[in-house]
Amino acid sequence: MTMTEKLHDLTVQKMKLDKFFSMFLEKFERQMDPDRTDTPVWKLYRTKLKEYEKVDHEIKATRYWINKERNV
Repeated sequence: MTMTEKLHDLTVQKMKLDKFFSMFLEKFERQMDPDRTDTPVWKLYRTKLKEYEKVDHEIKATRYWINKERNV
């Protein structure tokens, strides 16, 4: 897999997670009490947020390496 293909796949994953968060917050925002974060809704939110952060970090790293290859 080339770096460009990897970037494409990661971007698709990030878009899917963006859609998940939009739909999730639309449906469960009222159940997300900031004073009670030990609920299943919060657990799922935190799990998906970690996944999102990992994908976002990989996108940034992949873009860095693609740019580095082009400038060599």
